[in-house]
Amino acid sequence: MPRKAVLSAAQQAALTALPTAEHELRLHYTLSENDLSIIRSKRGPHNRLGFAIQLCYLRFPGQAMSLEAEPPVELLAHVAQQIQVDPDAWSGVGILSGVVMTRPVPA
Repeated sequence: MPRKAVLSAAQQAALTALPTAEHELRLHYTLSENDLSIIRSKRGPHNRLGFAIQLCYLRFPGQAMSLEAEPPVELLAHVAQQIQVDPDAWSGVGILSGVVMTRPVPA
């Protein structure tokens, strides 16, 4: 017997949509001092920004960011300001020698 959907597709999309309003960004994506110290331990501005954005996605909407996902400009600006990185550093996230990384490189 098929499962009954609790929420429609539109309702699910509304619940997991990333906020873009400033007050919602502050509510969901303000980083703590502990978060900032962990983020600062990452090497390079693109790694710090990528780590911070992934952390934000895990907190709300509660799932990892997909490889194809492009965070809203407002989210990038909000997070980049907190970690004191240029939002344009996002262009270097996940890219190594022109190849998009799909898994971590072994140390």
